[in-house]
Amino acid sequence: MIFSCERPYAFYGLILLIPALFIAIKKYRLIIVQSRKLIAVAANLPEKKRIKNLPRAIILRTIFRVLAWCLFVFAYAGFSWGSYEVPVQRIGNAVSFVFDISYSMNADDAPGGLTRLQAAANYADMLLQRMDETLVSVTLAKGDGIVAVPLTEDVAAVQSLISALSPTLMSASGSSLGKGVQAAVQSFPSNAAQARHIWVFTDGDETDGGLSSVLDSCMKYGISVSLVGFGTEREVEVLAGDGKTKVMTALRSDKMKKLAIQSSQYAHNLGASTSVEYIDATEVGSALELLKVLQKSKSDGSLSVLYEMVPVERHTVFLLFAILFFAISFIVSEFDFENYRKLFHKKHLSAVLLCAGIMLLSSCANKYAANSREILTSSWAWYQKNYNRATAGFLRVKELAQQNEDMLTLQHAQYNLAVTYIVQNEYDAALSCLSNITRDAPEQVLYAAYYNYGVVAYNKGDYNMAVDCFRNALKVDGTKIKAKENLEIARHQQIVKETHLTENELIPTVQRDNGASMMESVIFQRIRENDQKQWKNSEQTDTAGSSEDY
Repeated sequence: MIFSCERPYAFYGLILLIPALFIAIKKYRLIIVQSRKLIAVAANLPEKKRIKNLPRAIILRTIFRVLAWCLFVFAYAGFSWGSYEVPVQRIGNAVSFVFDISYSMNADDAPGGLTRLQAAANYADMLLQRMDETLVSVTLAKGDGIVAVPLTEDVAAVQSLISALSPTLMSASGSSLGKGVQAAVQSFPSNAAQARHIWVFTDGDETDGGLSSVLDSCMKYGISVSLVGFGTEREVEVLAGDGKTKVMTALRSDKMKKLAIQSSQYAHNLGASTSVEYIDATEVGSALELLKVLQKSKSDGSLSVLYEMVPVERHTVFLLFAILFFAISFIVSEFDFENYRKLFHKKHLSAVLLCAGIMLLSSCANKYAANSREILTSSWAWYQKNYNRATAGFLRVKELAQQNEDMLTLQHAQYNLAVTYIVQNEYDAALSCLSNITRDAPEQVLYAAYYNYGVVAYNKGDYNMAVDCFRNALKVDGTKIKAKENLEIARHQQIVKETHLTENELIPTVQRDNGASMMESVIFQRIRENDQKQWKNSEQTDTAGSSEDY
């Protein structure tokens, strides 16, 4: 598996963490000091517990944000590993000539007393005369690799450069065939429709050993490579680039054959349709071996399908985790785990999703995994207000939990069912489910069960039951403000109802005579009429003197 990074300069972005952390630490220390002073002054502060946890929240938030930034930098850097096959249709051919112009190619051990470089130039010129309708580029390889002639159909331009080949065309010292082949790969347009070939004219005597890895890259990109050897395997003395030092050089045919076998095996393992071959230029018919593939494409004129190995880019993975860690940094700093229900909608019914998350985290065995997935699916259906589907899912979870004797999942399923029934105003069914939740249920579920039971009982007018439920909920978790408020409201309604019942019981006990009642009505009617006349006279008297007072 090949690991690569497209933009290594992106790691300079990590340097920005140094001043950012310095400023953040200085700022956070001041916040922590001020919070401790606040706790010391106001010992009964309601948010005292959260302020005590402030240093931990700040540290966690900083850690997650640093991780998020690092992952974002990695995503931009363009990491890739692994590869996959991509079928590509090709028509025609494109060939890049790579000439090794290092000083070892000045050895005069080629046939006819020619130097290796001269023999390579004549050999390439002979090939050009039989490469009609083929795009050709020329790359020079020495201590570095450069594209001297881009892909073109102008044979004359290529021939003019070939006739002037010399080690003095490049000032870089040494011999790096790998860099020359890499430059040849870049000479092909990425969207070229032609089948791509690289022909390397060399003696195989390189100084950096970088050819092997570049050949593997060519196999991934669907580029076939032919190594054409010039010279003899007998050591020959040549002058180095300084014109004074004498070095021994020879045709490294064994080395190039080994590289060809290794790269071809690598291509076979990848499933690529390309290969690397070694051809001795002195063998009869060697040029025909190179031209055979080109002539085949030209004669049939058909499309050829090649399989290129494309690296798998992993920036999406790093980007997703960066977003996740950035979101977690807000959760650990802003989320109130003590009073988490304040963040949700009314009636606290969103505890369904929380219970589903708890189940996912606690399901370690295979028999719990199915229940956890079903709870998650049903919870999502509940969140989308598809209550029928949610009810069916929670019922399946309940049955599976009973079969597997999974009491923890059963408690969650009972609670989720109850909450779903409450939303649909099926209070009797909800109370039945809540009553089945035992006292050994998780504290969070037990509190929510008592709380919702009290809400349902209050809505049904059973204030005594509501008071008992809210009181039991506070016994489970006495820090919940909403439960305390609801308990006081239920108590008040309980007292009002008891008083109202007492008054209704006293009224029927008073017995009155009907005749006496009518007499009293007449007397009281006369009294009211006299009172009205008296008030009317007094109002007229006051009006007469009101202007003077005004």
